[in-house]
Amino acid sequence: MNFFKNYISTMSFLYFAYFFYSTNTHFLNFSSWSVGFVFNDFSFEIVLIFNLIFTAYFILLIPYYLIYKTPSKARLVYNYLWEIMKWGDNYNEKHTTALLAWIVKLFFLPLMLVWITNHCFNLINSSYTSYQNIGSLNTDFLTFFNTHFFMWAFTAILLFDVLFFTLWYLLEAPIFKNTIKSVEPTLIWWAVVLICYPPFNSHLTNIVGWYSKDFPQFASAYIHIPLNIGILILMAIYAWASIALWLKASNLTNRWIVRKWPYKYIRHPAYICKNTAWLIWGIPILVMSFTDATINTLAVLLWLGSWAFVYYMRAMTEEAHLSLDPDYVDYKKQVPYKFIPKVW
Repeated sequence: MNFFKNYISTMSFLYFAYFFYSTNTHFLNFSSWSVGFVFNDFSFEIVLIFNLIFTAYFILLIPYYLIYKTPSKARLVYNYLWEIMKWGDNYNEKHTTALLAWIVKLFFLPLMLVWITNHCFNLINSSYTSYQNIGSLNTDFLTFFNTHFFMWAFTAILLFDVLFFTLWYLLEAPIFKNTIKSVEPTLIWWAVVLICYPPFNSHLTNIVGWYSKDFPQFASAYIHIPLNIGILILMAIYAWASIALWLKASNLTNRWIVRKWPYKYIRHPAYICKNTAWLIWGIPILVMSFTDATINTLAVLLWLGSWAFVYYMRAMTEEAHLSLDPDYVDYKKQVPYKFIPKVW
């Protein structure tokens, strides 16, 4: 009986999500993207990935719930809704956590699947074109760096960053030691996180603008190459912060505390590295604003400041939420610095 209750409740949630995303205009714009290889005619729409994953869940949840008989999160949510209808508002922290955990997964998983599919194909294509042009590395290093190496390295970094978040949203089980302890319950902190992701980030961009490129260009090669390598190093640390979390990587949740590098030295390595990279990305447009009347210097500074503030607030969101866990309180004593070792 536990098996059927768990399986049917979870599959009904997944079916609802599948129906919603397959009829939602915003999501269809993402999932209808086609990906393929530059070296042959193979291509497909990303929506195929969602169909395959839904089918995999349909099959794999059978042995999973035969092994794990504790109530599933979907079943807890249904129990919660039933109690509300039967008895009125009957708050239960376990039920609320289950509901919020589903909302987190259903919002972030589609985005991660789209991004990781694109990153995989972009990396394969970039690797192929880089290999095809490897001869220019000895004759014209700057051109090879600009045309092939930077975007290859940048795509690889993004792929590894998204990989572990995607795996978490797909996989949660006691065997992985990544079950959810709690989910951020406060609406304002949810807003701080969601504004960093589509479709909400476009609203902030409409207000403060966007003055950045993933690959900024500098007039001098002696500035251009070191600064862009600096971006790759910063983004590599940013990605390693996700890798260090392993299958505990997530947004808005507490899934046990990770203390190894880079969290061994500061509590928010990903946010400080990404913001520093953004600062470098903004340097060319900021310099141009002093000589180009069409670019407002204050607008560029507002853009930089706004996103830095958003990510600072994201760090404070995590601090407030995770500090409810005694393990994190102990971790803060061991690692007292949020962003910069020995400074802040």
